[in-house]
Amino acid sequence: MVKEPIVIVGIGETAELAADYFEMDSSFEVKAFAAEKVFLDKHPEVREVDGKPALSLDALQNEFPPAEYKAFIAMAYGRLNHDRARMYREIKSRGYGLVSYVSSRAFVGTNVEIGENCFIMENNVLQRNVKIGNNVVLWSGNHIGHRTMIEDHVFLSSHVAVSGFCRIGAYSFLGINSALGDNVTVGENCFIGGGVALMKDTLENEIYRAVTPKSERLSASMVFGF
Repeated sequence: MVKEPIVIVGIGETAELAADYFEMDSSFEVKAFAAEKVFLDKHPEVREVDGKPALSLDALQNEFPPAEYKAFIAMAYGRLNHDRARMYREIKSRGYGLVSYVSSRAFVGTNVEIGENCFIMENNVLQRNVKIGNNVVLWSGNHIGHRTMIEDHVFLSSHVAVSGFCRIGAYSFLGINSALGDNVTVGENCFIGGGVALMKDTLENEIYRAVTPKSERLSASMVFGF
């Protein structure tokens, strides 16, 4: 099978993990990695990742043009996903089409919608009528209940349980082993810590941690600096 060439934007651990998944379990072949020039200038030792060139965005556009290569942005949840969202917009503005990765070992039910630049790892369950926005990361082993909507630029860690008819607002982060009851809405820009079980809606821009029964009423934008 001839694989479609792609480039990965990112040169850190997440980018290396993404390359493994694409190379071992997809119809795509990674040809290069890229990062912003200011970052590469601070790390002159990084010229390759896994034996493939690591380029600035301008060099990438010249050597691996968007007319011939699609892209995937492999970044974690820095500044509550706003760093990844900014790069998502930058790469789209340069004309690249963005691909998604969905593990062959994920369960994807009927009428599920998945946006661009999504990274859905193994053992995720996406039940019928689930909608996943753009630039969403579902790390391994999550349950997304029927008719749930996950908005753009969200990151779910492993073993998150989301019941049916939920909504997760843009830029939000859900930590490992967190859970949402039926019909719960998580507001935009929320940080839900590991082990938190939410049975009612949140406001926007809040932080929840397992050590407290209620929101700490902290501003996520102040804590994460977006």
